[in-house]
Amino acid sequence: MTSASRDPLARLPRPLLALLLAGGLLAAGGLLAAGGLLAAAHAAEAPLATFDFTVGARDTLIGLSQRYLEQPADWPKLQRLNKIANPKRLRPGSIVRIPLAWMREENASAEVLSVAGAASGADGAKLAVGARLAPGAVIRTEADGFVNLRAPDGSLIAVQPRSEVRLGNLGRYANTDIFRTLLRMVSGRVEAVVNKLNGASRFEVQTDLAVAGVRGTRFRVAADRGGATGKPSAQTEVLEGVVGFAAGEASAPANPSSQAVIVAAGYGSITDENGKPRAASALLPAPQIEAAAALQERLVARFRFPPVAGAGRYQAQVASDRDFRRGIGDGGFTTPEIKFADLPDGEYFLRARAVDGLGLEGIDAVFAFRVKARPEPPLTTLPAADGKLRATTAAFNWAANPQAASYRIQIAEDQAFTRVVQDQSVVEVDFTSAALPFGEYHWRVRSIGGSGPAADAGPWGDSRKFILRPPPKSPEPPEETGNGITFNWSGEPGQRFLLQVARDALFTQLVEARELTEPKAAIARPPQGTYYLRIRATDGDGFVGPFTAPQRFVVINRVIDSGGANLTSGNGDPVRLQ
Repeated sequence: MTSASRDPLARLPRPLLALLLAGGLLAAGGLLAAGGLLAAAHAAEAPLATFDFTVGARDTLIGLSQRYLEQPADWPKLQRLNKIANPKRLRPGSIVRIPLAWMREENASAEVLSVAGAASGADGAKLAVGARLAPGAVIRTEADGFVNLRAPDGSLIAVQPRSEVRLGNLGRYANTDIFRTLLRMVSGRVEAVVNKLNGASRFEVQTDLAVAGVRGTRFRVAADRGGATGKPSAQTEVLEGVVGFAAGEASAPANPSSQAVIVAAGYGSITDENGKPRAASALLPAPQIEAAAALQERLVARFRFPPVAGAGRYQAQVASDRDFRRGIGDGGFTTPEIKFADLPDGEYFLRARAVDGLGLEGIDAVFAFRVKARPEPPLTTLPAADGKLRATTAAFNWAANPQAASYRIQIAEDQAFTRVVQDQSVVEVDFTSAALPFGEYHWRVRSIGGSGPAADAGPWGDSRKFILRPPPKSPEPPEETGNGITFNWSGEPGQRFLLQVARDALFTQLVEARELTEPKAAIARPPQGTYYLRIRATDGDGFVGPFTAPQRFVVINRVIDSGGANLTSGNGDPVRLQ
């Protein structure tokens, strides 16, 4: 087997390999580095990383050395490299190649664009918007922390929650537009949007297993120091452009046999248990958030979507801006439902991803939504859900909301509230409807904060259904039969009944109480006096209706003739309704 067949990079087409090397996708030791070299074995195939200067009318080699070189006295090296016969006479319009390794660098600083949640520097001091961070600075974020930086080259760096990043080189080569930006990922995750840099500029993100990006690339880098698996790992996911990914630390010597993986947009790679990069695999597609989630009317914002095939879990973030520079929340979820609690009313953006079995995070779904959950709807008490009322009107009651100045109640014939039969503003926490036809209804109530032009209507509460049925009919007048009294009333199939007879209208002095399965009863004739009767029906489904209105009847003395007939005075009615 030849060395070329053992090295996967040797099998790449020469034009592609030259492009990757020239653009800085591959670097010594397997590190991705814009403007770097892959290894000594491939150095002869790659163009030297240089700044190409176009000679002007008055330019000299010594002058160029003083302007650009770290060691101006090294101009003879520049002369030999460019095969210049006379250093004092350069041909205008010709090109002088100046290796970046010989050039003078000027350090700059990164600007803190936004900070959300808990985020601090190396000394534990909270990071402030507008702060300038010099090389060597440390950024640490807690579970709710987000930090957005702008590098000297204009690229954007988003430090995600639970991360630690150290800034390396931040600057440019003197008197050029060639930038060198170096970040060190200690743990966690960063997302980078790298500007369209020129071919010699270098943007690099390093981990223990080395990952970085190049000009015009949008990518993510994550580093795990072994807290979850016991072994360190690194991964990259590419959203735009192309990135190279290889095993080995950034500072390791060149390793010609290092297995580099080229990761194109829409793909990702993660190191295996041996610290070597796996073959690039396609990122999972973006979740399809339901359109109805664009308006959130509860304290817990919920976003549902069909499961993404191949997803083991989902990752999501909430921010107040589409670029996610002002992050508010971050969370992981094991089911296709994302939830964030206690977001203040306002406009937000959700960024959701499916995560595959390897841990690679997929394509972003960015979803705009609005929270309008306050003032909260009150908790309802009456009628109970699916409750039945035997009446011609319905009584409603709910808990008082301290944030509400008033309430609004709606009663409709359908659950969608397209056929509203009553719509009423209410100051108190109870309401009695107008007379309604018997049937099924739905009702809901909302809180209103403030009054007049400042009134703020909160969301409707969950609707409840109730059934309005005819009230129970009063019993027919009792009939005396010998030494007993018989009562009859109307009923429905499957109903059970409770009959009560008492000496008082409040039914505190019961003389009779019976559970019955038929709408009739016979009791022994009580002593002479005034009595009260009422009936309560229980439906077959267990619904307990109200008592009928109390009915009064009078029992008087009577004389029974030899044939058992009543002998009475007056109108002859021993028992009558009054």
